[in-house]
Amino acid sequence: MAQRALALELLSPDRGTISSYHLALAKLHLLRGEHNSAEASLKEALTDNFQNPDIWALWGHLHYEKGDYSQAQSCYERTLDSVLDASDTHSIYLRLGSIYLQKGELEELTEAEEALTEANALNNRNPEVWGYLSLVCLRMNLQEESLLEEIHELQSRVGFGNPSF
Repeated sequence: MAQRALALELLSPDRGTISSYHLALAKLHLLRGEHNSAEASLKEALTDNFQNPDIWALWGHLHYEKGDYSQAQSCYERTLDSVLDASDTHSIYLRLGSIYLQKGELEELTEAEEALTEANALNNRNPEVWGYLSLVCLRMNLQEESLLEEIHELQSRVGFGNPSF
């Protein structure tokens, strides 16, 4: 039904651009887990509008879901470098921060912290962002001994986590 609605939109006299049609179709395919079809639609969208940050963001999401984090990182960074803003920068910053954190290199931890701080500014009630920010701080050698002791005590009290980190 969604594909029919998109097709009717494409045929409508006051329709959007070809790239917006292919972007919407790519989102539909991605939601269905149809990665090859999503990729084909994204290629069509890029043919019509190479500079659209939403297309590059969705490319990043596609690569992220497929586990190709280096390609996802490249797409997300390109999205954020665009003159225009993508429509959903929160998820871009969150996933980019996650990628930087997974790589674990010190300079990328700083970039992860910046990306996650931006994600937090966009939505400061997301526990996933706070969790990743905590990991970044711990990996960057948290030096506050009293805070580390408090974390260890809480982990022991609630019964999960590794108090020896």
